[in-house]
Amino acid sequence: MRLNIAIISRHPMNVEQLTELVDPKSPELLKEMGGTSGLMAKLETSSDQGLKTSQVESMREKYGPNKFPEPTQKSLLQFVWEALQDKTLLVLMAAAAVELAVGIYKAKFAEGKERDEAALIDGVAILIAIVVIVLISSLSDYRKQAQFRSLSEFGKSLNEIKVLRDGQLVHIQTDDVVVGDIVMVQVGDVVVADGVLIQGYDIAADESTMTGEPHAISKDLEEDPFLLSGTKISNGVGKMVVIATGLNSLNGKSMLALEVEPQETPLQVKLGVIADFIAKFAMWGATGLFVVLLIFYFIFNNIQSKGTTGVVTDLIKLFILAVTIIVIAVPEGLPLAVTLSLAHATLKMLKDNNLVRNLASCETMGNATTICSDKTGTLTLNKMTVVKGSVAGHKYVASDADQVFETAKSQIGGLLPLIANSLNVNSTAGHVVGKDGKSAMEGSKTEIALLDFFTARGFPYQQDRDSTKTLFVQPFSSELKRMSCVVELNGSDADTAFGIAKQDKQRWLFVKGASEIIVKICSRHLTEQGKVENIDDASRASLNAYISEMASQALRTIGAAVLPLGPDVQFESINDLDLSELCLVGLFGIEDPLRPEVPLAVANCQSAGIVVRMVTGDSVPTARAIALGCGILSADGIVMEGPDFRKLSEQELDKVLPKLQVLARSSPLDKQILVRNLKRLGETVAVTGDGTNDAPALSSADVGFAMGIAGTEVAKEAADIILMDDNFASLVKSVIWGRCVYDAIRKFLQFQLTVNVSAVVIAFVTAFYTTITGDKNPESVLTAIQLLWVNLIMDTLAALALASDSPTPELLNRKPSKKNESIISPDMYRMIFAQALYQIIVCLTMYFVVPIVHYIPQYKKETESGVDYITSTLIFNTFIFCQVFAEINSRTLGNDVNVFRGIHKNPIFIGVLFITVVVQIVIVQFGGVVFKVDPEGLEPVYWLVSVLVGAGSLLIGYLVRILPPFPIPSFLVSDYKDEAPKASIAIIETKDDGKEVTIQIPTPALSRWEKAINVTRMQVRVVRAFQSPDANGSDDGFSFNSDRYPRRSANLNVMNMDPRVVNAARLAQARQRQPDSAVGRHSTNMSNASTM
Repeated sequence: MRLNIAIISRHPMNVEQLTELVDPKSPELLKEMGGTSGLMAKLETSSDQGLKTSQVESMREKYGPNKFPEPTQKSLLQFVWEALQDKTLLVLMAAAAVELAVGIYKAKFAEGKERDEAALIDGVAILIAIVVIVLISSLSDYRKQAQFRSLSEFGKSLNEIKVLRDGQLVHIQTDDVVVGDIVMVQVGDVVVADGVLIQGYDIAADESTMTGEPHAISKDLEEDPFLLSGTKISNGVGKMVVIATGLNSLNGKSMLALEVEPQETPLQVKLGVIADFIAKFAMWGATGLFVVLLIFYFIFNNIQSKGTTGVVTDLIKLFILAVTIIVIAVPEGLPLAVTLSLAHATLKMLKDNNLVRNLASCETMGNATTICSDKTGTLTLNKMTVVKGSVAGHKYVASDADQVFETAKSQIGGLLPLIANSLNVNSTAGHVVGKDGKSAMEGSKTEIALLDFFTARGFPYQQDRDSTKTLFVQPFSSELKRMSCVVELNGSDADTAFGIAKQDKQRWLFVKGASEIIVKICSRHLTEQGKVENIDDASRASLNAYISEMASQALRTIGAAVLPLGPDVQFESINDLDLSELCLVGLFGIEDPLRPEVPLAVANCQSAGIVVRMVTGDSVPTARAIALGCGILSADGIVMEGPDFRKLSEQELDKVLPKLQVLARSSPLDKQILVRNLKRLGETVAVTGDGTNDAPALSSADVGFAMGIAGTEVAKEAADIILMDDNFASLVKSVIWGRCVYDAIRKFLQFQLTVNVSAVVIAFVTAFYTTITGDKNPESVLTAIQLLWVNLIMDTLAALALASDSPTPELLNRKPSKKNESIISPDMYRMIFAQALYQIIVCLTMYFVVPIVHYIPQYKKETESGVDYITSTLIFNTFIFCQVFAEINSRTLGNDVNVFRGIHKNPIFIGVLFITVVVQIVIVQFGGVVFKVDPEGLEPVYWLVSVLVGAGSLLIGYLVRILPPFPIPSFLVSDYKDEAPKASIAIIETKDDGKEVTIQIPTPALSRWEKAINVTRMQVRVVRAFQSPDANGSDDGFSFNSDRYPRRSANLNVMNMDPRVVNAARLAQARQRQPDSAVGRHSTNMSNASTM
């Protein structure tokens, strides 16, 4: 029952007294305070005016803000400390410390030949390299934290509620709520602060998050008027007065004790497994390397001649080399690549109207196989207008609605105001003052369209609401497909028309909802003459035909009905009322135009291997018309109603689901059943939803999308991503970004594993060689400090560069990856192997050949890397440039040969390459003793050799992509299945009777090389087809010739070729063989055939 509260005596209350009301719930204490009237009086507020703006700040100061403590943000120093906890770095630092100690001894205390003034350089250089790696890694993590925090702040800024202030409904952010505010609550809202219900209709709350109670708790003004922060309104509408905010609320106290650790995303977990395997392999490999080198060191070296200090120094170098190999091999950049990719993608997705709430969803969406989309607002513009319908039997369209209403006024008199009132009052839409101070309509777009329609006909909704007393409201229910209210009106001429005595006050039931549902439950209708008559079979058939007519025009159809109840009717709920005498008073066809970008977005999804399904509450004809308009419904697609769908058995579902494309008149339960069974069949499911009852489906889907405009707070909480513009095209952009993130990680993985393999092999081979040859020092040609620079390039810098590529539409040209599919594809393995082999060959060739074929001055022959300074510096420089070009090569995956596509649009990638090259120049030309390079730097000719050999990585990448794939070990790709469709040839033969017969000939899978040859052959035939028979001495035209099949004269259409090429060739052939008059007919037939 509705209850208005007035202000009585004021006795200010403190925070403790207010929190005692809800912790635990105490209706007795509320009664002692004078009930809700006394409570509001003490808080100096009222149910119809709310707080004054001048009171807000003082209430916030006294009772606290409605904010929770932010998660602790780590400082840069904390990130540095965490980076220093890396075990391999700790071991390397310990080794560097020992190296430093030996260096101090050599520089300060050693005598004779052992004395070395520059001995400190090695230890200091390694420590500096470690500091640089730690700082860059920490800065990247710190930047990532700042990005995610800004994203979180933006998400919070979108949370708004409606409150009463100064007697007006206004929008404010949830953080601005204070004690004493009168907050509007309705189904779908999340309660933003503890409060006491002061007015409500059928209010129920889901308090499972606070109390664990699985069922919705009904609220009333006497026994349980308490609404707890963080709970969800599952039914009804009403008002509450706020009594506790922020940390003083129950939710705030719970959050103080809650500390949630961030969870890894599925991709991070998958990469973690790979990283752990590589780390273990590197650990055992490096340990084995150290042991082997140690044994050979003592076998092949003259220990007595080196002395104790020399032996200790060599052993330290061996140990540092082994630890450095571990540092190189362990792909610690993988987690960084994931987080950088996600940080970059989520911020960019926000610009594409996708607010990511769950990072894992960003990855998952890239491999979605099916999307179950709502219709209203997602596929359509959600700009609704009444364009057709009937009022009391008077049919109208938009162009003559005013004229029809004038005619209706003359015939049905006082009944027209009743009809308008039934729609103006039975509605939750209305004007609300926004943050900019302007008033605008807010609420269901369907209701706004009806309010605008009757306002334009001279029946403003606010006037009806002011003169009507609402006694009970039953909000719109997805299960019932209708909403109702009971009101009290002054007596009017409508009483007589319905055969009841005219009285001062009369109670009415107003119902509106899905037209066929309303027509079904109505037994009477209002005629054109203003008479109430029973609906016979003919009338019902006529009404249903009219509804179908509007629905087939893609109009949402709404029905309105009324029922006089009498002044003394008693009821607890509208469900208790007898609806057998309900009278239909109007039908309304509401147009919601299809979004112009949706057909293309749907087509893009379908080309990407994603099945789009529409799930809507509209009727089958309306749903079918919309689905056809946006390209969702195909010729063999299935359209089904929710009630029929939920009755299917599991076996029947397995048969229906693959072709089910439209689910009409569906409930949230139907959507949940659909999602659950699609996942059971192995699909990766994305779902859109806006209502509270959509929450189960949103949470059970692999990725849930809530509507940012029309969505309730409950739906948004259950969703992984929020569509800020409620647009399906924005959802498709999330698919592209998801695939972009997935590809970014694969690109980085391809690059890093290439460097890992080549660096480790080169270091091992050269270290082994220098160890077993007694006249050389036991070191790799790539020294520890050089390898640390390589590690920096391939980890942090490469992760930053390869994670920053923007997505391209071409990402939608492939099928989604399967859940259990390996992240490293066969093509990636081939590229890693080929690139690493190339780098190993060129570097080792230089190592063994250059000192032999090239003159080396005597003063440059002494070096610690087993070869002269010129050769070691050349190898180091070449190896780095191999990585620079390998990084460019890794910008594409698979068979895409254009690695430079879009590179000019990625300033981060260009910047990373520029920094890498500049630093490398500085190291080589000025690094000298620190980096173990030639103190005089490299000559221009050696720079040219380094760059050209490094650029060879691009040539290797090109050859791998165009040549037939070479075999790789089966255990590497045991879980990777290439499900590309088998090739086939369609030969179209013309029989003697003129009929064309198509013969499909399956062919074995062709290699890339064979495909290239066949394409070339086809192009030659196309050219010949345009030539006259005399030009080549043959009328063979477009006949087929292949080693796989015998030569055969026929019209040929190779599947997957551009139909324009095939048509052109066949048209040319037709011109050769037929007179001009027949060419037009033949070309038409060919065009039709090519589109089949």
